[in-house]
Amino acid sequence: LVFKPTSETSLYASYATAATPPNALLGEGREDNALPTTATPVNLAILDALKVQKTKSYEVGAKGSLFHEQLQLGLAVFQTDISNARVQIDANTVGFLGKTRIRGVELTASGTIRPGWTVFGGYTYLDPKVIDGGNSALTAAANGPAAAKTVYVPSVNTGRQVPQTAQHSFTATTNYELMKGLQIGGSAIYMGRQYGGYADNRTATQTTAGVVTINPATTILSRGIPDYWRFDARASYAITPNLELSVNAQNLTNKVYFTQTYASHFANIAPGRTVFGTITVKF
Repeated sequence: LVFKPTSETSLYASYATAATPPNALLGEGREDNALPTTATPVNLAILDALKVQKTKSYEVGAKGSLFHEQLQLGLAVFQTDISNARVQIDANTVGFLGKTRIRGVELTASGTIRPGWTVFGGYTYLDPKVIDGGNSALTAAANGPAAAKTVYVPSVNTGRQVPQTAQHSFTATTNYELMKGLQIGGSAIYMGRQYGGYADNRTATQTTAGVVTINPATTILSRGIPDYWRFDARASYAITPNLELSVNAQNLTNKVYFTQTYASHFANIAPGRTVFGTITVKF
């Protein structure tokens, strides 16, 4: 839904839904609940027992142009809700109790400073929260005549930042035409701290009469990667309208940083300084 109060401004609102079957990613070897990727009958039965993961997205925003369309501004406010999110309860049990909510604001600006010199910038703030992270299993050891018991407690993830989702991100890009056909540019990218998962040291004990007590956590461990900045540069030259040569340099400072982290103490390390060239031919 779009409304244009003036020729230079527009207001909009959108709503979207999506559904992900429980075994949609099994063939890719990356299920949301980190199940073993081997397609054994047991694993397939667990996946088939899950409900569909549903996503709902809401967004409202505004866009406007200033100075004879030399400057474009944008503002968006949005929320994404995921229900029936897949969660791992214990080694052989998967539930669909999970629910996450991500609220955010995005600001963008782009424009022409002077002929041949363009800039773009964008900032996003997210409030990613695990509304319901499902349950975790605790085992109370046998005590005299009382046999060992397994009890379920709310997951340590509940109420915390959604894994693999940064609160702050920023990007700025500029491009300048030095002469006809020759352009240079650069970009700066910022990504805030991300978490792969959480763990605590809650325990369960029981009396000889079988009364179970949940002992609260004294330590909560968060597995995360720090925030980072990355700087890139680019130069290109159009030999003809149909032939262009370009050189790109990424991670100019050769910074060591990580792009993604997981609950299993594993993180993806980003490439170091990288320079590559491309040839573009248009027919």
